[in-house]
Amino acid sequence: MGELSLVCLTAHTPRYCTYEAAFAGKLAHPDFRPVRDGLVEQGRYLAAATPDVIVINSCHLVSTFPTVVDGTPRHQGVLTAQEAPDLIRGVAYDFPGDYELASALIECGKAAGHQCVLAADIHYPLDYGTVMPLVCSLDRTQTIPVVPVSVTLANDLEECYRWGQHIARAARDLGRRAAFVASGSLSHKLVQGPEKWPSPEDQELDHRFARMLADGEYEKLWAWLPEFVEAVEAEMGGRPWR
Repeated sequence: MGELSLVCLTAHTPRYCTYEAAFAGKLAHPDFRPVRDGLVEQGRYLAAATPDVIVINSCHLVSTFPTVVDGTPRHQGVLTAQEAPDLIRGVAYDFPGDYELASALIECGKAAGHQCVLAADIHYPLDYGTVMPLVCSLDRTQTIPVVPVSVTLANDLEECYRWGQHIARAARDLGRRAAFVASGSLSHKLVQGPEKWPSPEDQELDHRFARMLADGEYEKLWAWLPEFVEAVEAEMGGRPWR
């Protein structure tokens, strides 16, 4: 039976561009160790969930008007990140895709009146917010099919929420055990220097968000989301959390 077997929010800091860099301590600032440990644990949870496919929504796979669903049968390439070529360079990736699920998502989107586009092109590149968490911790073997979905600037939180429903419906209808991964930060007030943290106030809001999510308080969280997004300047306006 198809279902969402796992839903998680993951990090994609450039200093964890590969497993070796993240976990051998070559690049990551010591303050990031709890994040590193969390990524390791997420990989264990995902493996235990045994998903048939990973649907990933990265803050760095950005479209303007249509939502792009990547149904390329095989995602293969070498990534040097435009934003951080000094930290993320020459990272090879080779993941299977899931054209059938991607097509089903597009059908759901069009039926609901959304602007959406199916990408099925070996030249369509993956961004570092997609590649980094997958190759670093979530699927180091690169064997689980992946369907990237764009963050769409024209979509408000309500439309993003509906896309989350489409993902769950398409997985169920096709009998896929799907893991949904939102790749992005909560509080995201940009500052220079990895040693600089979010303010105590923003950290507390992040922790409140995480507690509500863990406790399954989804209706309360949905009602609070616009206020939270504005207060912490959430990455991409909270769109990946669907």
